Amino acid sequence: MSQNYLDLIHDLQKRLEILQTSIALQPDPAPAIAKDWMRSHGEIQKFFQTELVNTNLEITPQNLSLQVEIDKQLKMLGVDLTMLQTARSPANWQKRHQQASDRFVLLKRYCEMHGA
Repeated sequence: MSQNYLDLIHDLQKRLEILQTSIALQPDPAPAIAKDWMRSHGEIQKFFQTELVNTNLEITPQNLSLQVEIDKQLKMLGVDLTMLQTARSPANWQKRHQQASDRFVLLKRYCEMHGA
């Protein structure tokens, strides 16, 4: 696996960590902030598609399957963030907040598996 590919995975992981930290610091309903998270998520998804998926770098079958999982989880994170943005009650916010947090843990694990 090329170092460039690993660098891109680390960049993806850093971007995810920044968004994760931002979300973790907001335990109470804040739809306006959630809109910013959606924008950041869109940028992360675009980076993933343009730099990692549509690349000329050689990808191993294992990394290709990890890319598929990351893509799926990024899409699901988008759904989580949309639901967070529309959550009005503290109970719904907490539920969606926890789902997004769990999704970040899974995405981090997939990123780490690339380097293993």
